[in-house]
Amino acid sequence: MSSSATASSNSNDNEGTEKLLAREIPSAVNSEALIEEHKRVNKGIVRTRFPPEPNGYLHVGHAKSMNMNFRLSFEKLGVAPENRETIFRYDDTNPEAESKEYIDSLANDVAWLGWKPVRTTYTSDYFDKLYDLAIELIKRGKAYVCHQSKDQIEESREICRAKIADPNHPGNPNSPWRDRPMEENLKLFDDMRKGKFNASDCTLRLKMDMTSPNPNMWDQVAYRIKYVPHPHAGDKWCIYPTYDYTHCIIDSLEHIDYSICTLEFETRRESYYWVLEALDMYRPKVYEMSRLNISYTVLSKRKLLKLVMNGYMRGWDDPRMPTISGLRRRGYTKEILNAFCMEIGVTRNFNTVQYERLTNHARIQLHETAPRVMAVINAIKVTIRGKATESTHDVPDFPFEKAGSHSHSITYGNTFYIDGNDFRIEDSADYFGLAPGKIVGLKYCNAKIKCVDVIRNANGDPIEIICDDVTTPDGDNKAKVTIQWVPERGATPVEVRMYSHLFLTEEVNDAEWEALLNPKSEVVLRGFIDGSITSHYKAVSGMHFQFERIGFFICDKDSTTENLVFNLTVALKDSKPTLASSDPAASAAGAGSSKSRKEEQDRALAEKLAKQSVRAEDFFKTQTNLYSQFDAEGVPTHDNEGKELSKSAFKKLKKDWEKQDRLYKDWLEKTQKK
Repeated sequence: MSSSATASSNSNDNEGTEKLLAREIPSAVNSEALIEEHKRVNKGIVRTRFPPEPNGYLHVGHAKSMNMNFRLSFEKLGVAPENRETIFRYDDTNPEAESKEYIDSLANDVAWLGWKPVRTTYTSDYFDKLYDLAIELIKRGKAYVCHQSKDQIEESREICRAKIADPNHPGNPNSPWRDRPMEENLKLFDDMRKGKFNASDCTLRLKMDMTSPNPNMWDQVAYRIKYVPHPHAGDKWCIYPTYDYTHCIIDSLEHIDYSICTLEFETRRESYYWVLEALDMYRPKVYEMSRLNISYTVLSKRKLLKLVMNGYMRGWDDPRMPTISGLRRRGYTKEILNAFCMEIGVTRNFNTVQYERLTNHARIQLHETAPRVMAVINAIKVTIRGKATESTHDVPDFPFEKAGSHSHSITYGNTFYIDGNDFRIEDSADYFGLAPGKIVGLKYCNAKIKCVDVIRNANGDPIEIICDDVTTPDGDNKAKVTIQWVPERGATPVEVRMYSHLFLTEEVNDAEWEALLNPKSEVVLRGFIDGSITSHYKAVSGMHFQFERIGFFICDKDSTTENLVFNLTVALKDSKPTLASSDPAASAAGAGSSKSRKEEQDRALAEKLAKQSVRAEDFFKTQTNLYSQFDAEGVPTHDNEGKELSKSAFKKLKKDWEKQDRLYKDWLEKTQKK
């Protein structure tokens, strides 16, 4: 079939049409009458659909599909915004696996991501029409009632496979009931509807092509008996249509222009168009894209359901889950997920997207929106010898100018807490935190402290550090690092849930996927946050914060007035977290990496790909433990302590900015050409 013939089969052809073309088959061509009717109904509108099955919660792969169906496909086709329509359809043909909970969760996720369908439909709303069309297929000699069992059907399919390799292979793959009279099929199908058979007694099958090399043409089942009430349609039906029978018909009835699915459905093109050709119905264009695969996780609904049902996760919204509700609870916003989906785009090639590309978008967005607080995890108390002079210091909500932002105050005195990762009993040349005899600075108060003694418990673990305040007016006592701290007075105790990858390996093997679960994907710790978290911010569930020098966190729904709970969304970029390590707490605070060379190479490649999609204006703004103020273009002007950078340092950073600007523009140009 020629390209021009294919183009004429759709009512809204334009110069962008070729961007959503896939394998062509003759049965996909519409007649002139069907084209004219489609034009009359759609009136210049180009329509897509998002049709998930309500048998689980939506995951990030569905977010990619939504982005394609609600936005990206139209952009590729060059369709004006006023001519775009997307239908949100529940593909609810399997009542045994579906529930009201899933139906509600799908609607919530679509709305939360900001997509607005022109209308919401259910396949089950078309059950009467689908039944009538099945009768029409029987009358046209295209469907028959079959009494073969599931095992017998599979034996027939084995014969089909053998005959592809050897046409002389013995055996007849056809059902013994394939050629029964039309009147008998009509009566038996009516009996099926009236509940006169047991569930496994018979099915309605499509009379397709048992000699085809495509297994999807081997007389697919169109209806099966299920004595199960439907969560949307109720108990009216005891026979239910299959996906392969319904989705092409509903696409046609709803006058969908582009039926977009993933590549595993590519071989179903023949069966999709066979049904529509058999019924002489309008044929939408079908376009397949690759599934989304992300490193260190799984996006199979079957596996995700097992994680929940077997108690590996606390529920579908567990922050470790790649579900939209899980990512939302983890702290990912709709802006983050939609930006990620736009950046990865669509392709017809199998690929695995590095998880770091998602976390990179989180850092960029949360840098702009998450206010800063001083927090310490696995806290150790510090006592200043003698009497320190109390002083109050302002801590900016954001380390850069932001409209409407403020600051909060903290008080430096004799006792405060530091993060457990900022102290070591044994010092080393490559360690810059606090250790016996060593000096560090305290952020925002310009104080310098020196460790002079350590109090330990019975196990030898440090429980209190005794320090001298060695701050001098001329600043002679230099410190190589400035650490965060929380005043003991007014400190708010919190529960901190540190998250790392769900699986231990980047690629999750199907055969042993459960054994690859990371046993420390969640570690629950205690810590302190300065009192501003309640007095200034009045933290409640859903609020984001940056714990300085640690990462971005969200206040969890488990929080109470007595116990605030925070989930780690993503560690700060500088910390280079070892997300698959056995100690996520240490990883988020910057512990040394134990990754293999391949993992390091993959991480570096992921960071390089993620870096391409970062605007130069945003490039330095995620590095808040290096810089605190920026010029209008986003070039740093002050270090993390608020000191103005030297002219030579600024000049070097400006060159890096220009390099990133070229990189981003090259990436943007390539993306727009896809």
